[in-house]
Amino acid sequence: MEVAAIKTEIQKLVETQSDPAILQRVYEILEQAQQEAAWKDVMNAGALRAEEDIKAGRIYSMEEFRSMITDYIKQKR
Repeated sequence: MEVAAIKTEIQKLVETQSDPAILQRVYEILEQAQQEAAWKDVMNAGALRAEEDIKAGRIYSMEEFRSMITDYIKQKR
């Protein structure tokens, strides 16, 4: 079944459905899928930035990182 046909069928089923619990569940499934897609975009963008940083040499050794974190924590206290 093609995407357009699936959408049409879903719309028909939703229009004829009167059970609020079922409609709520359909809403939750679609909302969750939309949120997951948004997070996927955020994660991909972060990975691309990280790859660019690595290529450009913007990296820290583990010791430099530990020092930065230690200093940060001390400032917050």
